[in-house]
Amino acid sequence: MKYTGKIATFLILLFAALFPITGSTIMNSEDIRARLIFEAYRRAFPDRIDSIEYRNEEWTAVIDGDRFYWARGRILPEADRGRWTLYRPYVFYTYPDQLRDPRSLSPEQIAKLRAQGEAEARLTGVDHHPAFRAALYGSSSRGGAEKRLAKTTLFGKRVNVHGRIVDALGKVDRAVREAAESDQEVAAFLNGIGSIGGYNWREIRGTSRRSFHSWGLAVDIQPARLGGKITFWEWERERNPDWMLAPLERRWMPPKKVVQAFEKEGFAWGGKWDFYDTMHFEYRPELHEMKKVLASVSEAREFSESAADLAGFERSREEPAAR
Repeated sequence: MKYTGKIATFLILLFAALFPITGSTIMNSEDIRARLIFEAYRRAFPDRIDSIEYRNEEWTAVIDGDRFYWARGRILPEADRGRWTLYRPYVFYTYPDQLRDPRSLSPEQIAKLRAQGEAEARLTGVDHHPAFRAALYGSSSRGGAEKRLAKTTLFGKRVNVHGRIVDALGKVDRAVREAAESDQEVAAFLNGIGSIGGYNWREIRGTSRRSFHSWGLAVDIQPARLGGKITFWEWERERNPDWMLAPLERRWMPPKKVVQAFEKEGFAWGGKWDFYDTMHFEYRPELHEMKKVLASVSEAREFSESAADLAGFERSREEPAAR
């Protein structure tokens, strides 16, 4: 997410109005990115983020009294702030509305995905600092994660998940079952489910990074029969070096109404990733909140460019409700 020229200047003024800070600090595009992402987290996890503050010339988020610095996207505790080069930055993206057709990939994008997908490159790269997510989700160890688990039922299958997402999954379950009453595709999806996996303390396949399953914040919906369809990019890569070009019609996918039901409750679907995982849904409400913040920025920019008074406009806007 990069801003240049007039857009960067506008965003600096807009964020100064939306999220004021004291003193004579001059904000740059990295400050804007940090503030936007921390704001998305605050709205997504209002019970976990105590505050967002500008300290020591950097945006910070406070969780249970512990301060985390932006640190060029690494989000580090103060003790490790100066060693930011040792850690991998977190990936923040605007969650897409639509699937990307692999036929639209350029040769450069294909080459980049192929290189990133090589197991050796993924294992030898630097890793994220674990402290921020451990604090956000309430556990840094297997024992801590398991204390926060709760049993629930999703689409008729028992599953262990983080207690935080039990209500959200219940809403998904009800929405999908309601849709199945009048939609044969959704009804067939429910009838064709083989198993659903939730909590599993493990690393992401091919990396040393914790999977969202380790916190019980993800579910994998395994169909009883795949019918020759693809579900996971890495399994496809083992036999096909052009795994990223696998046509959408060859990939197993839940019905669109199922995906939308999950997304409405704050989940991200792995089928929309370039490194696709079509069985996978993980709880990422901050990505959806980030879209709302960016939409507000876009609307404000259009309003401003039509010669509206920015300050008066911002005062009239109602802050989106926290999830």
